[in-house]
Parts: sequence; structure tokens; C-alpha cells
Amino acid sequence: MNTTARPSSWPVILSLLVALSLEVTPLPADFAAWRPPWLALTAIYWALAYPRRYGLALAWFAGVVLDVLKGGVLGQHALAMTLATWLTLRFHLRLRVFPIWQQTVAIGAVVACHQFIVFWVDGVAGAAELNWQRAAPTLAAVIAWPVVVALLDGLRMRLRMLA
Repeated sequence: MNTTARPSSWPVILSLLVALSLEVTPLPADFAAWRPPWLALTAIYWALAYPRRYGLALAWFAGVVLDVLKGGVLGQHALAMTLATWLTLRFHLRLRVFPIWQQTVAIGAVVACHQFIVFWVDGVAGAAELNWQRAAPTLAAVIAWPVVVALLDGLRMRLRMLA
């Protein structure tokens, strides 16, 4: 008899849909540059929580959906999210045992790689602008990561989705 039940996928799907809606929700011009990459943070969280179940395919699919919703270069966010998730999966055993402040710094580096890929694809497409606003989503992600972890950990514990 199998005593370890597979966790339900609906909380993961629901959290990704919420993250997608946060990505495309209009913000005032003053705050738009400070929008964290919610979808990337959520995909990174689930890759850390369940590395064998939610990984590159989830990140790629979510990135393609984000590309379609944002109307940019098709595959831009898919590539960036797949790379960020790969980095997370590569170092997940270390990242999981870090205290939250150290994990935040490491996830900030992963999100910086994500943002660099987005910038690079924009440059190849001829739409790149290099200014301070390119660093704002990474800084916002560093601020948002502890909140994302607290919310999704609370959801996991409430639903007893133990890894």
C-alpha cells in the first residue's frame, strides 16, 4: 500500500493563475517598473517545494502563456523562466536549507538572471532600453520573495501538501 499520497495540483495551478493576473494587471506608470516577476517567483517556489514534480515543463508552459498575454516576443519569458527554474532545480538542495534572508539573496540572483534573459531577448528584437528601471523588478522580487514564501508555505501547510 502506498502511504505517500501525491499532493493535489489545484493549489499550484491556482497560485500560477493568481501570479499571471498580477503580471498583467495595469499599474500606474510610477509603479509599473517596480512590478516583481510574480510568475517567475511562483514557479521558483513550486520548483523548490516539489523539485521532481514541478520543474522545467511548468516554467516553460507558464512562460509561453505569459508571452501570449503580454504580446511580446513569443518564447521570451518561456526561455527566461525555464533558465531561472533550471538554476533553482540545480541548487534546490542548498536553497531549501538556507535561512530566509540567505534564500532571498540567492533567489534575487536567480531573478537577476531571469531579467537579463528578458533584456537580452529585447535587445535581439531591437526593443531594449538600458536604464535604472531594468533593475527595479529584481529589487522588487527580493522584497516580495519572503511574502511569496510565507503565503505559499501557509497554503501548503493548510492543505497538508508536505514535500
